[in-house]
Amino acid sequence: CKIDFFNLAEDMVISAGNVSTSSAPFTGKLLVIPMDGSHWVGVKAIAEEMGRRGHQVTVVMPEISKRLGPGRHYRTITYPVPYDKAFLDSVMSMKDVMNKDTRPFLEKMSKKFTQIQMGSGLIHTTAESLLFNHSLITHLQQQGFDAVLTDPMIPTGSIVARKLGLPTVNLLRRIPCSLDLVSAGCPSPSSYVPRYFTGYTDKMSFKQRVINNIVALLEPLMCRFLFWRFDQITSEFLGEDVGVAEVLADSDIWLLRIDLTFEFPRPLMPNMVLVGGINCKVRNPLPDVSILNCVRHCHTFINVMG
Repeated sequence: CKIDFFNLAEDMVISAGNVSTSSAPFTGKLLVIPMDGSHWVGVKAIAEEMGRRGHQVTVVMPEISKRLGPGRHYRTITYPVPYDKAFLDSVMSMKDVMNKDTRPFLEKMSKKFTQIQMGSGLIHTTAESLLFNHSLITHLQQQGFDAVLTDPMIPTGSIVARKLGLPTVNLLRRIPCSLDLVSAGCPSPSSYVPRYFTGYTDKMSFKQRVINNIVALLEPLMCRFLFWRFDQITSEFLGEDVGVAEVLADSDIWLLRIDLTFEFPRPLMPNMVLVGGINCKVRNPLPDVSILNCVRHCHTFINVMG
């Protein structure tokens, strides 16, 4: 029911905003399909808070993972994957090895390419292990979920949501090739919106604007490089001639882990919500201090400062 999703989505925005409130008047069923690694931190925070507020939260994760695990306020469903913990650790540790590598440039780049291939293979294998697990997908279809929460950097959750016909809520910072902005229909003029790898701000010189436009023109090729295999998996799993961009375009809400206090100004769509505070620790409330005492202390402070 659409009204149920709106209520559930409102609670997710509140949870992502690090706002501690009482139990929700409406409780729904939320399916969470997360990404492993540091991306899990924010998704877990929402899953825990949604469960604490009374919603039924189910997190689907591989049996072997780096950070994914059980929580107090959600239940987990695991699925088998064709690799062990040792292989996962070896792939994840290659990044640290590369940072300390002192070999010649060409050898280092060759090693880097091998690392990218192994990492991509691991991601695709994990995705296929979930998507083509027919018994698990059938089980999820029978649970009557109201929405899917996922990180679209790895679009497995969005693909499952389309298969189940469920609304999707994305939690992310940004996709490097700006596929998130394209899929959300969000304007991103390269004249003043800096591209991901440039390191520019919205205040660019003429030369920087030219470089920024060139990078913008190359972004579709970068997306193709990053998601070509997922395009094939998506089409095969859904039985439709669609790719990742079309699947992400179905997303209902984009929760962006940014805060414009620390970011450059840029256009946002109405279904984009800034939740940069999700990475902040919840602070204790300030003590109840009388206005009179505050005025006295402030007056003394001002006199001292001059």
